[in-house]
Amino acid sequence: MRANVALLIGLLCGVPTLANGQNATATERYLLQERCGKQAAAAFAKDYVANETTKDGQHRTFNYENHYSQKLNKCFFLEVGVFIEKGKWSKQLRLFDLNENKEYGNYYDSDASPTYVFCVVNEMRCSSEKEWRQLAKPYLED
Repeated sequence: MRANVALLIGLLCGVPTLANGQNATATERYLLQERCGKQAAAAFAKDYVANETTKDGQHRTFNYENHYSQKLNKCFFLEVGVFIEKGKWSKQLRLFDLNENKEYGNYYDSDASPTYVFCVVNEMRCSSEKEWRQLAKPYLED
């Protein structure tokens, strides 16, 4: 009974190990991944509009990806934003830990002249989306 209570508390708190230090089972990992997906969907529904055209003519498109990292015991949310205004586009990627509301990475690129790229993941600088995705990979894959 005591182990069941500890397991339940661990699952509710997002702890991926059992009370006696064993690794999480496949079922427990699935439940944590599922909860992460639900958190991400709720955050997206609360804070974003998938497609929007503003009154000044800017078109915005938002989407997201989520990933539960068992290794880090964190639920990550990747915001993907594309903006088009007067024939110019820009793209932004932002990576967050949903539970701590902590930003882990930010990427911004635009075809405006002069070219401007902002690229950082966990304080590591980069210069392209490809590099950004490589740096973000440990947070988005296990």
